[in-house]
Amino acid sequence: MLRLVFPVLVLAFPAFAQDADELCTVSSEIAGAAVVERNAGEPQDTAISAITADLDGVSANYAAAVQPIVEWVYTLPHEQLTDEVAVAYKTACLAQ
Repeated sequence: MLRLVFPVLVLAFPAFAQDADELCTVSSEIAGAAVVERNAGEPQDTAISAITADLDGVSANYAAAVQPIVEWVYTLPHEQLTDEVAVAYKTACLAQ
């Protein structure tokens, strides 16, 4: 399932190859935040807005990645919604 998100990230960030570590770190943090939002019972749209707002001024360049990552997290079974999502996301991202 992670493989479906990475093409979107590569298209959104042409400099992906130049700074893959930063992209993978920030996008894995987005995935982790989406898990927190979903576990708190927040609707998907609310999670997208909240996470995008949190990026403002810090990593605003990554705002385009929020929606596809949050949408992916909201497809995961509830039993998978742990801190491991962000770890697995970063590992898979760096392997791309």
